[in-house]
Amino acid sequence: MGRPVRFIHAADLHLDAPFGGVDAQDARVRDALASSTYRALESLVALCIERGADFLVISGDVYNQAERRVRSQIAFAKAASTLEHAGIRVFVVHGNHDPSSGWSAGIAMPGNVTVFADDRVERFAVERDGEPLCALYGRSYRRSAETTNLAKGFKREIGDTVAIGVLHTNVGGRPGYDDYAPCTLEDLRSGGMDYWALGHIHKPEILSEAPFAVYAGCPQGLDPTQSGPRGCFEVTIDDGVVAAEFLPLAAIGWHQAEADLTAATRLDDVRDAIAAAMDAALAASSVPVIVRIDLTGRSEVHASLQAPGALAALVDDAREEALGFEPWAWIDRVRDRTRPAIDIDALRSAEDFTGDVVRLADELLADTDQGAAFVDEIASALLDRVADPSLAPDVVDVLTRARDLALDRLLEGDAR
Repeated sequence: MGRPVRFIHAADLHLDAPFGGVDAQDARVRDALASSTYRALESLVALCIERGADFLVISGDVYNQAERRVRSQIAFAKAASTLEHAGIRVFVVHGNHDPSSGWSAGIAMPGNVTVFADDRVERFAVERDGEPLCALYGRSYRRSAETTNLAKGFKREIGDTVAIGVLHTNVGGRPGYDDYAPCTLEDLRSGGMDYWALGHIHKPEILSEAPFAVYAGCPQGLDPTQSGPRGCFEVTIDDGVVAAEFLPLAAIGWHQAEADLTAATRLDDVRDAIAAAMDAALAASSVPVIVRIDLTGRSEVHASLQAPGALAALVDDAREEALGFEPWAWIDRVRDRTRPAIDIDALRSAEDFTGDVVRLADELLADTDQGAAFVDEIASALLDRVADPSLAPDVVDVLTRARDLALDRLLEGDAR
């Protein structure tokens, strides 16, 4: 067959994503977040050139919104121009965030950029030195909410030495993602492709090896829930054998950690636990990292953490230190999920008000509907003012913390 087909498969660049809900008080962190999707694009271009890719495939959502920002369009045009000078073609489908019907500033793309049609599956042949190399099949979204099973329109032509399908889709109805262009693995198999370059799901994953069906994931994680490696795949197809290697691209990593404070007795122990969580996050990353930490466990230090400003002071101190590292780290949020070091089982049988509190909390925790109604009534006024959905109350957590706070106050009163 000659030299193998080698290309880079990326998706979900989401240029100019806003990164809402992140506590980025430091200007360095804000600037890094604002530029991170563009830096991931730059790394993607450099990787294509370094690896000698025949072409780049982007499986939807180059832009973060249908009304594409001029800055994003200019950046993508420049990136494509760099690839054109290196002799690398770029094949793109539009996804739900950047449908073909979205606004465009009319910025011309270089001649190496090919965008698949939105009204049919379109086929493009790729040649090398005048000889057929492979064929790419793809279809763009015309509108954001594309609910048609587009995969059914893909059909490999007889004579294709290598066939690659490009689609932005939710295969198998993945939870947590809009069910756009829904299809099944069997739908993909029926198309006869050697490789499916998929987009829409932000976590990189090889769904199938017969045929290869791969979600590239996003090159840059877009929020604290998108932790773990983010990048693209280098794909090699040689005499019918497909190999896909994941390559990281993210400019900033996200990390979620839990620090068990069961053995902690002083705030110094809490500071050490936060520092250890930051060290672990940086050890797992070669780029700056933004961390969310949950403090957990029944601990003697719980009462000290309730002192006004105590936890905030610890976080500020840890932030200042971690920003001095190379690469740096930033604490986005530390949540106190500790519990007082009290014997709930013993108090449950007590014939006094502390026992009544435990038993009432047990009733609310056992009756999910009643407990949820209780929490919603308290929280509704606050939630109306909060835009971050991650701050919505967890019923079990709120009830448990309310119980423990009440017991803390009661037991302190007994001690006095």
